Amino acid sequence: MTLNEAIETLQTLCRNGDAQALYQEMFAEDAAVSGEGASGITVGCEVLAALTEMLKITPYLSIRSVRTTELGDGSAVTWLEWTSPPAEGEPGATIAFRSLTAWHKRGDAWVIAADMYGLGAFAEA
Repeated sequence: MTLNEAIETLQTLCRNGDAQALYQEMFAEDAAVSGEGASGITVGCEVLAALTEMLKITPYLSIRSVRTTELGDGSAVTWLEWTSPPAEGEPGATIAFRSLTAWHKRGDAWVIAADMYGLGAFAEA
């Protein structure tokens, strides 16, 4: 699987709304996630609870890779932009955030080792 295919799989799993499958297929067992507004670093199985909450508020999530840097030895980092309009019939604005995501290979698949996010979209160049 290429890294771009992994990002497509990440988006598909997010849209399917199954946090358990998303966690098992796309995150390393010791993955760490944190970002703007977080009170700390979410690690390992605690990531599942965070994903469950995220999927509730982002049912139509789109993920766009802005930049990828391969680091060698089966590791890479990506700058990702995540956007989701509100659920149908729900008030609210589109949610946008960006992340620096660290990946590593698990067998033939890419999984997320760490993710640091912030609110907002990247400015168009």
